[in-house]
This record gives sequence, structure tokens and C-alpha cells, in this order.
Amino acid sequence: MNALSVSGPGVSGPDARQTFGGGPERRPRAGRPLQAGPAPGRREGGTRPALRAFNQLALGSYNEKLVIESIRQAVSTSRVEIAERTGLTPQAVSRITRNLLTSGLLTEDARQPAGAGKPRVPLRLRPDAGSAIGVHLDPKMITVVAVDLCGDLLDQRHLPLPEQPDPQWCLAQMTRLAQESAEAAHPASAALLGVGVAVPGPLDTRAGLLLDPPLFRDWKHVALKSELAARLDVTVIVEKDSTAAAIGERWLGAADRADDFVYLYLGAGVGSGAFLNGDVYRGRTGNAGEVGQLCAIATGWLTPEGGPTLVPECAPTSTVVDRARAAGMVVPPGDAAYEWVCEAAGRGDRRAVEVIEEVARVIGLGAAGLIDLLDVEQLIIGGPAVLPAVADIYHRQIAAAVNGFPMARHLREVEVAQSHLNRAAAAVGAASSVFHEVFTPSLGSRTRAAHPDAV
Repeated sequence: MNALSVSGPGVSGPDARQTFGGGPERRPRAGRPLQAGPAPGRREGGTRPALRAFNQLALGSYNEKLVIESIRQAVSTSRVEIAERTGLTPQAVSRITRNLLTSGLLTEDARQPAGAGKPRVPLRLRPDAGSAIGVHLDPKMITVVAVDLCGDLLDQRHLPLPEQPDPQWCLAQMTRLAQESAEAAHPASAALLGVGVAVPGPLDTRAGLLLDPPLFRDWKHVALKSELAARLDVTVIVEKDSTAAAIGERWLGAADRADDFVYLYLGAGVGSGAFLNGDVYRGRTGNAGEVGQLCAIATGWLTPEGGPTLVPECAPTSTVVDRARAAGMVVPPGDAAYEWVCEAAGRGDRRAVEVIEEVARVIGLGAAGLIDLLDVEQLIIGGPAVLPAVADIYHRQIAAAVNGFPMARHLREVEVAQSHLNRAAAAVGAASSVFHEVFTPSLGSRTRAAHPDAV
């Protein structure tokens, strides 16, 4: 296969109404770019965002997405419940869901009794109505997954990287793995909506450039987005790995991730992604969430000029191994060294436990700074460093920090939860970023309709 083809139930933006409402024959052309939804309005005086003027086509697109989001969070729900949850009129919900059923995005479940009234027919997303490829570029590994619209993993591939891999070689491998994963997933879900790519920062998300990541030598201004889009002939979205993981958590976590939260991502490095006011927060350049700077300031790791420097604990996998060896543990060489230390900690080895606790305490200081800054009540911990054997250790230390140090600790308790995603959090999140771009309403409010009667 020379290129990935895009065919799905629709794209966001002004064309979504036509695609969703027009049935299967109105498919986007291969390689057609995904378009952003309507821009959020400005908040005034702490009230709901002031909605901008939208034409009827845009209103229909937004409200279709609002219905999809309501169904996604509930997994299975009736038209009456959709109307109650979104503020759309029953007539508008009926028209929208009829269009979505016709286009094949939704399916009906078995009828449910509703007292003396007409039985309710629950609706759910069709898993095979859409799929996406997620690619995670890590300093040690390329991970590629294919995910269907309901979050089921259709295919997963891994490729260990050599020391200091060449950018062009990596692009060729990412292309090959994405093509193979799409081919493997094709029988289960033919509607491929795009490819999401998760990478360590810093990056320019608008241009799709990986600028100069700390753990990739000689990777300066690598044009990931344009290169992969040209090679794959499909829409490509590039996200920071921690932001991608947060999007995946929101998309796949359903109702229990419906509120605002911060995702603390622990891998070769440490970063964070956030959902604020109902939508993903990327910052002006797409580089929001650099926890390492907060950790450096909190622990006094400063340059001679007084600025923050790289904190060892913010490279948890390598630091844990180094400190375990310094503590006298005979850690085997190779990529399995971190997992070996974690397994020792899980068995109760005192030295291994103390090493993990020491790293987690420093990361917790950065997390406490995030809670102080953003004032959220939910913190999700995930990423490839949070192995099952040590997940409780990270959880205890970080939970103690975010509930013990912030200024407003007496006003709220931060719920610290484990991620729903496994070690492939960034790759699954990258695929979910495609779904988020296509299907998620974005007016600054995720709970009410743009106009109750609009379709």
C-alpha cells in the first residue's frame, strides 16, 4: 500500500453537516485536511462563553458534534436523554440522530421500556464507523496503533530505536508501520479518518515541526507533519505526547473523565496535558505543560544565570536505573533495566522502593505547582513509566504532594487517579486526537447547544 486512504462518516467544520446528513455517498476525498470546529467565544465576568454568530451550516455541525459527544460519554443513551443533557429540542435531536443513523455513524440498541409511554431506543456509536492511526515517537521506541471509534485497539506495533536515530530513517519507519497497521485494521474498520503523531516537546504544532527535543541529538526543525502527510497521503495531526495522552484519556475515559483534569505523563521525560473549561489546552504554541521547569524551581536546580535546568527526576526511567545502581543494586543492562527495578520494588526491595519514592516526590512538587496554577480537582497519572508494580508508589507520593502543598489545599481535595490507558497512552492518545478534531464540539462549552432548535 503506497498511501493511506481516508473515508469516514465526516469531518468537522462547515462540511460536517453535509457529510453527516448526506449519507454514505458523501465522503471526504483522500487526504482532505481535517478542519477545526467553531472557535470558542470569550468568557465575560466568569459567565458562560459569549457565543459568536454562526451561520446555519456551522450551527448544524456544532450540534451534531454535541449529540455525538453526549452519546460517547454515556456509551448508550436515548434521544430523550440526549435532549435533556444537551439542551437541544427533541425535534432537533430526532433530526440529527436520523442523519447520523443514515450516515452509519450511530446504531440502535434494543428498545427499553419507558413506563406507559413509547419504548426508548438507545443509541451508541458504531465502532467500525471510524478508525485512526496513532504514532508515538519516543527516544527509545516507535509505537503505532490502530484504534476504532469506541477506543478498541485494532492493531499495535513496536520498533526499538538505535542510539541517536537519524530523523529520515525514523520517518521512513513511522510511514511503514502506519501503512502496515492500517492494512491490518482495514477489515475491522474501513473508515480511516487520519493519523495522529505524539512526540516529545518542544514543537511547533501549527507547522508540525519537532524543534530540538532534549533526548534527540541533531533533531532540529524536523518537518514531521508535512513529511508524513506527503508519504502517507492522509491528514496528519501532531501533538505533544502528554497532550495526546490527555486527549486519549478524555475520549476513552467517557463519563468519569468528563470534568476538567490534568494528565501527568511519565515516560522517558515528564510532561502534562490538560482539559480546561471543557476542551484540551495546548497553549499558544502547543507546548503547555512543561512540568520539568516547575520541578527545577521547586528543588533549586538552576543554571548559573538563575534559570531552571533539567531535573534528573524528570527523566524517570533513566534516573531510577542510575540511582538503583548507585544504591548497590545489580541492575541488568539494556532496555529492560527500568522494568527490572520496578519489579524489585513491587516485591518489596527496600532500595528499589526508596529510589522510586525519591523520584516520585520530586515529580509531585511539579504536580503541586500545576494544581496551584490551574486549580483543578482531578489529576491523572499515566505513561510508560507507570508500570503496575510501582503505580501505587507514584500514586501515594504525588497524591500527598498535590493535596499537601498547594495554597488552596483546604478548599478542595484533588482526586488522583490512574490512567485508563496502558503503556501505549501516547500512541492511543495520538489516534484519539484525530477523533477529537473531527467529532468534539468546541465553543468553550461542552454541555449546552449553540441553539436549541438548530440541526
